[in-house]
Amino acid sequence: MGEKITKKDLEGIKVVNVVELLVDEQFPVVMQRFPHACRCKRCLADIKALALNNIKPHYAATENGNLYERINLMDVLVRVDVLRAMTEAATKVIENPRHD
Repeated sequence: MGEKITKKDLEGIKVVNVVELLVDEQFPVVMQRFPHACRCKRCLADIKALALNNIKPHYAATENGNLYERINLMDVLVRVDVLRAMTEAATKVIENPRHD
């Protein structure tokens, strides 16, 4: 007890935002609603970032934890929040792209 934790101690430890996995999974579904939206990497990244900034994250520190959190995220209300945030983000980016 009392040992100093260093950056090296954290090597190999992985923490995952399970909501990001859900956003990635739903991305193609949401983008089907916007067939004329720009599909450049910048616009897609902006949509993803904006959506994730508007959804409460859920982190998992282990593979088992990841699965546990993912099961919790299957809740209908969470899925609705994710789809809503993604739709709002896509609309905003389409209306205000940050490229020429």
